[in-house]
Amino acid sequence: MPTPLPENARLPLFARIRAAIPGWMGGLLTGVQGVVLSYLVVLVPALAAVAGAPSLDGSAAVDWSGATAIATDLWLLGHGVPFVTDQATLSLIPLGLPLVTAGILAAVARRFAVKTWASWALAVAAFAMGAALIGWLGAPDGLRSGSAARAALVGTLIAAPAVAAGIWRAYGARLRILDIIPDPVRAGLRLGLGTLALVIAAAAAVGGAWAVLGMDHISVIAASLRMDPLGAGALAVAETLYVPTMVCWMVAWLVGPGFVVGTGSLYAVDTLTADALPSVPLLGALPSGSGGWWVWAPVGVVALAAFARALLSRRIGLDWDSAKSAGVAIAAVAAGLATLTALSRGSAGPGRLADMGAEVVPVTLIGTALVMVGYGLVWGTLAAWRWTRGRVRGDDAAVTGPVPLAGVRPDAAEVKDAAAPAR
Repeated sequence: MPTPLPENARLPLFARIRAAIPGWMGGLLTGVQGVVLSYLVVLVPALAAVAGAPSLDGSAAVDWSGATAIATDLWLLGHGVPFVTDQATLSLIPLGLPLVTAGILAAVARRFAVKTWASWALAVAAFAMGAALIGWLGAPDGLRSGSAARAALVGTLIAAPAVAAGIWRAYGARLRILDIIPDPVRAGLRLGLGTLALVIAAAAAVGGAWAVLGMDHISVIAASLRMDPLGAGALAVAETLYVPTMVCWMVAWLVGPGFVVGTGSLYAVDTLTADALPSVPLLGALPSGSGGWWVWAPVGVVALAAFARALLSRRIGLDWDSAKSAGVAIAAVAAGLATLTALSRGSAGPGRLADMGAEVVPVTLIGTALVMVGYGLVWGTLAAWRWTRGRVRGDDAAVTGPVPLAGVRPDAAEVKDAAAPAR
């Protein structure tokens, strides 16, 4: 008779590993794996590109160290550490990389971290220390301390919510401190973040439409580079990491002020001033038109804000608490627009390429004003409807007497008094 397998053998592989290690070790493994896997996202394409590219001197030697240095610089750039050279400073963040890092951390935390504060803290600390180590090793002499500190700080900001999200997905963890947040604030945050998500989604859709319209230009640029398949794949990975950055630019375009890609240029709904750009296929997806119907694009932001406000009309009404919720929502939208604009602004090279992105103040002020108009339209519509309905019911009551609200039964004493004969 065969011996039955132990109970742990029937569990999935990750469950058996998690059951065999202590809880604090799971947090440590989460942070370490987050650093390694996110670094491999940029290292593997760089090594593949340099392995397939012919050397400049005609020898068979492969510059592995050069590819590793490029990957390290790109990883640090994605985690807020600028790439500084004698000619220029590259500070334009590929926002796709921190998003990929957060996704990796959430997935790993879901498998290895446990539902304890110690596990969460160790995961965040391990990732921050790993980021600091890469910042120290990848920075030139004289900038190592600053690079390590900045990488650790940004790494903490990325890892803290990502690991918490992974633990929540695995165990359904709940922060009791959130219970002290008043309901109007919660409703306002839900409205503001929902509005911001709709605006970002619309900007991504508009950017995708411009990319489709510019496919011919993109193909011409790609063909002119004459890259081998491995090099083209590595370039595609790097460009993909910059797609979220361009989506933030499109938010500024949709709001109205627009953005610049080099000093002297302007991409806006009413103005298009383009100049010579680097031979990068992704830049072929920039807007290629302005004026005409495009000047009405900011009205779309008003419509999206009104749509979000209408969806939450049952939760956010017309009373004082609802006014506070609307204020919180407007503040959340303003903070979100300012953050997105600031993160997508920076330098991409020397000369005129030192100015890339949108201005924070105009995008924040105009975008917030458009959202306020959308909220105000819904508020005014609801107020007018309730006033009209109240006047109609009031006129009816003048003829037929008071009418109880639907679903509300009159008090027994009132029924008795109404049924008693008049004296």
